[in-house]
Amino acid sequence: MERLQEALKRAREMREDARPPGASVPPPGDARPPLTAKTAQGAPTDVQARWDSVEEFSPTPRIMRKNRVVSFFGGPEASSFDIMRTKFVQQAKAKGAKRIVVTSPGPGCGKTTTTANLAFSLARQGDLRTIVVDIDLRRPNFGAVLGVQRAQQFSSALAQDADPMDHMSRIGANLIVGTNAVPVSNPSELIQSHSAQEVLAELERHFEPDFVLFDAPPVLTSDDTIGFLEHCDAALIVAAAEQSSIEELDVTEAEVASVSTVLGVVLNKCRYTTTNYDYY
Repeated sequence: MERLQEALKRAREMREDARPPGASVPPPGDARPPLTAKTAQGAPTDVQARWDSVEEFSPTPRIMRKNRVVSFFGGPEASSFDIMRTKFVQQAKAKGAKRIVVTSPGPGCGKTTTTANLAFSLARQGDLRTIVVDIDLRRPNFGAVLGVQRAQQFSSALAQDADPMDHMSRIGANLIVGTNAVPVSNPSELIQSHSAQEVLAELERHFEPDFVLFDAPPVLTSDDTIGFLEHCDAALIVAAAEQSSIEELDVTEAEVASVSTVLGVVLNKCRYTTTNYDYY
């Protein structure tokens, strides 16, 4: 994280140099705290050691079952998400996509649950490292789904007001989550800001993940996701059976495709399947 601190320091100096003559300088009390890793002294150079330096969190199985994060356990229940994982990895690698947004046409489609299940399915593949960031800053819910008890507010790290290491948790050896406990007042401006992109870019350089998943707001409820998509490589759209209309899905897909690549569409909450797809 030393590089992150140095990069942000240079960015602040450049902003100060660009300040018009006579403009007031913020008092010291208003200055943003530097972003410093807890491993700043003798920071590990090995990638896994950097991952191990993130505070570990162990989800409670009861909460995972309650919130339908079935891929946490593996086995037959997780087979559909494992199939999705395989297709996801194939498509992402074929398109050279690392930053992937998971979104939906509207609320209630299950995008957060889908993101969690995809993340744990990826985590069970030991040679893949995944970071998940909750950028649904109007209704953050990813941390609640996992039962994260620590008051993480990753939005403050994106604003460069806090050390990212204080607002991330590591689950196992190869999954890191950055969650938010409460909404923010300026979500669209924050996730599209230069400061947020600096932080995300440095996190990628520091942790070298295979994939960074973003649990993003629904496309049709605000401009948050469409504005953020230009900083990402692709998007996964989650639609809810008997809820998302064809028109909503068409509009969502067109909106996403105008900015980024549609990696695929996931049909969630489908109650009717054929035995052709049921091995167990």
